[in-house]
Amino acid sequence: MVVILLGGFVFAILCIYPLWRIFARAGLPPPLSMLVFLPLGGFVAPMILAFADWPNAQTPSAQGPNALPPTR
Repeated sequence: MVVILLGGFVFAILCIYPLWRIFARAGLPPPLSMLVFLPLGGFVAPMILAFADWPNAQTPSAQGPNALPPTR
């Protein structure tokens, strides 16, 4: 029983926390990382990251996509 609980804790640390951080930095709701606990959730969570519009994504500048950022 202890081995199962320890395995669940390790799973949570190795999967949930990094996904939580990725969702937060992308501007998406971090609780979506909990989808990993559902069947096929390990497939759905990366699909959301791959195909969703990221609110925190930088838009290309008016000078074109290859323009350098302004220096400070």
